[in-house]
Amino acid sequence: MTNKLRCLFFVSAVFCFASFGGISSLQAKDITVSLANDSTTLSLSRNYTVKEVRTAIEFVREGDYEKAVPTLLEYAQKGDIGATYVLGKLYANGLGVDASATEAAKLFTANSANGHAPSMMALAGLKQSSNPAEALYLIKQADGAGDLAATAQLGKIYENGALGVAKNPKHAFKYYQRASDEGVPIAKFHLARLYDNGIGVSANEVQSTRLYRQAALSGVAVANAVMARRYFEGKGLESDPIAGVGWLTRGAQLGSSDAMVVLGERYELGDTLKQDLNMAGRLYSQAAKMGDPAGIYKLATFYLKGLGTKPDPVRAYVLLSNPQVQVLPKAKALFDKLETQLSPTQLATARKKLKEQTQESATQK
Repeated sequence: MTNKLRCLFFVSAVFCFASFGGISSLQAKDITVSLANDSTTLSLSRNYTVKEVRTAIEFVREGDYEKAVPTLLEYAQKGDIGATYVLGKLYANGLGVDASATEAAKLFTANSANGHAPSMMALAGLKQSSNPAEALYLIKQADGAGDLAATAQLGKIYENGALGVAKNPKHAFKYYQRASDEGVPIAKFHLARLYDNGIGVSANEVQSTRLYRQAALSGVAVANAVMARRYFEGKGLESDPIAGVGWLTRGAQLGSSDAMVVLGERYELGDTLKQDLNMAGRLYSQAAKMGDPAGIYKLATFYLKGLGTKPDPVRAYVLLSNPQVQVLPKAKALFDKLETQLSPTQLATARKKLKEQTQESATQK
């Protein structure tokens, strides 16, 4: 999804979110760039031996980028790997410095020459469009250096046929399996998918469920939503709707928009849970804020029907107007229907809102 569309989703959802309010335990992921949860940055902030660099990295994790830049620049010029890596991230994302892919690439290249696998991965990210062959080479180099994120990424590359390589399900399985065996949660999730769908390996419902469970318990948000469906459908285990709701709740708390939507549907329909339209609306709002097409569609239907809030067809129209939502046939059909039902005044108001959002999204890019 492009940055412009992400911003359009964000401002659309914010415009339509106020009536339902927020849920502190279900905070949507911030769509703005942040290094706070970057695993390499986190590790450096905890363990780095150079005190000044460690302090600067803590500033980065706290969002005080400009305060960190002078120290990072000083130590990057001295060849410090940690400072060079984090400074490269700042240049790549325009945080505390003017965005510059060129400067970021220089920094990541210097670190890569010294065998720093996370920098190889970061450099590959910058090269994937302009030079896919080099990006693939860098990822393989990082894998050879023991970077398990690179191992899992190779699984994804061979599964999808990216960076100039042909699809190879067996290769994908091999890389996911290796990363999974080393405890990489996201690799467990992808390996579960392969077992689930018989991609590169014979389908095995029990094995896929076991791996989905491990991934979910390790914090992979979407795996919690999958586990919930398993319990609702009795797939690979005994049916247990109450357990399914528990997994949905956990997934929503971890930030899975998919889990938010499905949990919202349970509240909306009074299925397993007591019907609570306000809670359903809040969950749909959270998913919409994250740019989830299904969440945006469900939120639009709530405004259109006045479920848990006052009817507001203009807000519904604004939500449904985004092309990314209209990939859902039911959303496109509802949007087309609204275009014929709204009054000229309502359409003018809606289009004014859309214009304002487009302008705002341009400033947030």
